Amino acid sequence: MKKILYIFAAFVLGIVTRAEEPLLSVGVLESRKSVYISAQHGFQLYQTKPVRKKLFTRWNSKSLRFEVTDRGMGFLNVKHQTDLHIKPFKNGYVYVNGKGYRGSVRLFEDSFGKITVVNLVKLEKYLYGVIKSEMLINSPVEALKSQAVVARTYAIKNQHKFLKEKGFGLTDDVRSQVYNGIEDEHQIARDVVNATRGKILTYKDEPISAYYHSACGGSTSDSRDWYGKEIEFLRAKTCTDCSAYRNYNWKLDIDYSEITYKLRVKGHRLGGIHDIEFERTEEGRVRKVILKDSTGDLKMTGAAFRTLLGPSRLRSTIFKVVNPLKSKPKNQDKAELAILSIIHGSRKKDKSLFLEGSGFGHGVGLCQWGAKGLAKQGFNYQDILRYYYTGVTVASLY
Repeated sequence: MKKILYIFAAFVLGIVTRAEEPLLSVGVLESRKSVYISAQHGFQLYQTKPVRKKLFTRWNSKSLRFEVTDRGMGFLNVKHQTDLHIKPFKNGYVYVNGKGYRGSVRLFEDSFGKITVVNLVKLEKYLYGVIKSEMLINSPVEALKSQAVVARTYAIKNQHKFLKEKGFGLTDDVRSQVYNGIEDEHQIARDVVNATRGKILTYKDEPISAYYHSACGGSTSDSRDWYGKEIEFLRAKTCTDCSAYRNYNWKLDIDYSEITYKLRVKGHRLGGIHDIEFERTEEGRVRKVILKDSTGDLKMTGAAFRTLLGPSRLRSTIFKVVNPLKSKPKNQDKAELAILSIIHGSRKKDKSLFLEGSGFGHGVGLCQWGAKGLAKQGFNYQDILRYYYTGVTVASLY
């Protein structure tokens, strides 16, 4: 009895010990008026509230339509349901609007009176549908193993993240990890997940916040410059291997007026921006942005500035400011310069911001393209993880 209590207490406190494989709740559809559910070998349907009882059995793979009713949700002649559980026979796949998943599904009435669908799936099977969505499946095996450990650690650390807000633990998109069920499964993905079964990253016996990104651009980011506080295992690391990323170098041309508009939408009262200054880390990553206008200076972190402009536009915080007309070769003739002036309009230095940068992502933790490069050099997945996360332990959770 004492041992059981110790294991329970250790789990609650976040201390890593031997535990059972957790069952995750992943939201796969939100606020729908109707949804179609089917299963590979049929299913049993249970009412879960106010008490659990069996309502319906489907013995074949035909779809069953659920829809919003005047109170709750319903199917066929059954109405006024608020929480349902669909369990497939023979551990078969269950399909939500034709998209397949392992495990079972839960349907519940959300706060808007609509239907939300949740996939209840064991952690390892969940990872089968994550790996290929988050890293190219033709990556070196050791890099894929490192991704599996990081993804497993992230899921463990964040398994209840959205529970209070949405009624399920994880989303199936970039707010958590991209998860597409059996659609994105691949034999290689299953192999690397199985090869690292139960392995997670810990620091001082607790699962870490296992952040990762596509390509750091030459150096990963220190947690102070991204998160605003020191996290011992998230320290800046030199990384040259991610330069193999196809879109490693990028450019962005944006008017100050657009930046001003975006700031005003966020509630900042500004005049017209006439200059922007950048403070950088030793690695060249933008730590702080200072926007100057007639009312004074507005300061924000480089990470906040990237969020403001859009992470897909300002692809990383490793960038420099350039003048497109001055950056052309000296032997460029007058005709070419005239064309450039037309292309760039009459934009002056104080009207537009022209940036050239490298990498893609927030730059914190594992650099996926860097991991591929290290794997090609002969590093195993544990070496790769210990490089990007300082002082961590690769531990077995179960």
